[in-house]
Amino acid sequence: MTDPLYAQRYRLVEALPPGRALAVHRALDSQGRTVRITVVRPYDADAFQRQMGAVAAARHLDLPAVFDVGRDGSDCYVVTEDIEGGDALALVARGALLVSDASMIGAQAAAGLAALHAQGVVHGGIGPEQVVRSADGTVKLTGAGLAGGYPQTDLRPGAPAAGARYLSPEEAQGKAAEPASDVYRLGLVLYLMLTGSAVFDGPDARTVAQEHIDGVVQPPQLRNPDVPPAIAQVVLRTLDKDPMRRGSAAQLQADLSSILGSAQVDTAPPPQRPKNRGWIWAVGVLLIVAIAALAALWAGGVFKSETPAKPDVAVPSVVGMTQSGATNTLLVAKLAVGKVTEVQTVNAPGGSVVAQDPAASSKVPEGTKVALTVVATASPSPTPSPTASTSPVPGVVGQSQATAQTQLIGAGFVVVVSRAASTSVPSGDVISQTPSGGVVATAGTTVTIVVSTGAATASPTASATP
Repeated sequence: MTDPLYAQRYRLVEALPPGRALAVHRALDSQGRTVRITVVRPYDADAFQRQMGAVAAARHLDLPAVFDVGRDGSDCYVVTEDIEGGDALALVARGALLVSDASMIGAQAAAGLAALHAQGVVHGGIGPEQVVRSADGTVKLTGAGLAGGYPQTDLRPGAPAAGARYLSPEEAQGKAAEPASDVYRLGLVLYLMLTGSAVFDGPDARTVAQEHIDGVVQPPQLRNPDVPPAIAQVVLRTLDKDPMRRGSAAQLQADLSSILGSAQVDTAPPPQRPKNRGWIWAVGVLLIVAIAALAALWAGGVFKSETPAKPDVAVPSVVGMTQSGATNTLLVAKLAVGKVTEVQTVNAPGGSVVAQDPAASSKVPEGTKVALTVVATASPSPTPSPTASTSPVPGVVGQSQATAQTQLIGAGFVVVVSRAASTSVPSGDVISQTPSGGVVATAGTTVTIVVSTGAATASPTASATP
């Protein structure tokens, strides 16, 4: 009995979980290649086929190749390269990824997304299932363009929350997806890989969708202290409520690559050193009695193999990271943490690394200990209580309310929001703040921000954010 054919030329091998598609098959084409066939029923079949033609033209290492697009009655089918590997959900099944791994996967996915945007294509459906790392370590951003053939996401009260976890704010409001929507969605996946949890969740899709519209993003370092400030800043930019402030996919890829390059993170597994088997030939010429004697001596630890000289490695830059993040980065680089010296300063957050020895980019043998200078978590002032800590208040005037709240809460302050009309400051942006930016204050201090309601007159209201 032969396997059934699809479209008279694809030999079906097995049915795969369809997700939001009508059907997904693994099959063999006429050349014997293993391919994946995704069957959808778009509202406009002609527009869908044109879109998939543009996807096929965006050839990139981090995108699956598109081999064929066609119709089967009222359905459309797309034949792509079959990618086997672990998607982002599977990768975080046991918790957050190493910061270096998550950042590298995010950079590669962003590179594929930038290639799509260069062809004028909006992916429209990025989620953790679409970011796949294959067995050889290559990252593929799958599913490009297929969202045009899927039914609309159900955002009604009571609908499953999973359908809304990876929506952009504009899509949650019923607007069409745009390139900035893709960047936001990829930022959500990057946040998941860094922290092991979704940015927003709730009892149903309507609740989660509303969080995307007006919820405050918890900075990733609050869920995973190993996330360095530079990575956190990049992630929070992609999750800005304002699409104009998210940056492009190309910028996201460049920023992540630059941070990885400056830290010289080595995520490749250590090379396997060939074992020295020369002694086997020497033992082969000995008499049986001598072999037994040598075996006894070996068991007693008399013979010790010579330790090969350790190769030199580059010291990564860990300044600005938390102590635990620096420790992890050094271990990945096959180095160790040496003496840790604490200093008192208000110019850097408590627990962060402000100096290292040897310096970044130095060449040292594997296993070398790197001394760290870390900001003490206790306040340098003798007057506050021993558990209090101080830090400069972030300056948030001119930023959007959501961005301002995220920065202030992430810095350890309580935020009170007041609203006032303004003819010069756009609605939703911060007009003023008290205390002002740069003022050193104790963690837990209340910071009041005045948010513009636009030119219309409105009575001020206030709400506290814990």
